[in-house]
Amino acid sequence: MRLCLLCFAALALLACKPKPGPAGKSAPRTGPVLARVDDAEITAGDLQEVLNRYAHTPFVLARYSTPEKKKELLDGLIRYELLAREALRRGYDHDPDVQRIAKKQMVALFEKREINDQLRSDDVPVADVEKYYREHPAEFVRPEEVRVSQILVRDESTARRIVAEAKARNQSFRALVESYSQDQDSKPRAGDLMFFDRKTTRVPKAVVEAAFAIPQVNDVAGPVASDKGFHVLRLTERRPEVTRPLAEVKLDIQKRLLDQLRAQRRRELADEARKTIHVEIYEDELAKLTLAATPDGGRPDLHLPSPGPRPSGAPTP
Repeated sequence: MRLCLLCFAALALLACKPKPGPAGKSAPRTGPVLARVDDAEITAGDLQEVLNRYAHTPFVLARYSTPEKKKELLDGLIRYELLAREALRRGYDHDPDVQRIAKKQMVALFEKREINDQLRSDDVPVADVEKYYREHPAEFVRPEEVRVSQILVRDESTARRIVAEAKARNQSFRALVESYSQDQDSKPRAGDLMFFDRKTTRVPKAVVEAAFAIPQVNDVAGPVASDKGFHVLRLTERRPEVTRPLAEVKLDIQKRLLDQLRAQRRRELADEARKTIHVEIYEDELAKLTLAATPDGGRPDLHLPSPGPRPSGAPTP
């Protein structure tokens, strides 16, 4: 029970989000007022907002249906308001970390209302979707793929003996994998290497070439030498190259074009603001700067360019 209360207290901290203005007043909420902390009102809508986060967990909603439990939840929101006002009194609103987080949330809200809410999927013309599909055919092709099972051993003579046994069908290939294979990754899957295309890098190049050269499903090939040892291969499936139809990828293309529209609108808003806001760049300091990738430390989202489509060829959001 204590754990549940702590979870709800933490959730209240995230969900209630009072928005004190210059005079410290919170934004109005819906429903009857349940409590006041100075001039801040806590309404039924505040409690409902917290519980809505658990709409997919009926037992939690049922637990907080009694007057006692609703009072516990209200107490959590009151404590939040008290701590928020005490933090303001102590000047935490001037703390650089708080100001950085507030700026990030403010920009996110600005972009949502001024860009995302203004530009929707309907703003992407069907003709533009069709044009993109025609001009980027390679993005919508799923290349030919094969699926093989392997037995990996360290010496060639053993591999040749396994090939002979497999072709003689004296034992199932699965049984041969269990008896001989030294590859601890594929062995639990009966040697299955899953589907791969000609460009894969997770399978040795020699194995890829040999797998695609196997003429029929269930045929066995090998030994194939690689830096891992000697592979005996059995072709289990083959999938031909397939071009995904426009109807299948329409929504993906539409989202990509919508992202481009929103990025363009973001640049336009920034360019417009730059006409009235002074910007000065110190090129000499920039040239001396050394950058390294670090975990996110709360820095703003700079909307860096997308790295492009995934290897499968499908458009990325």
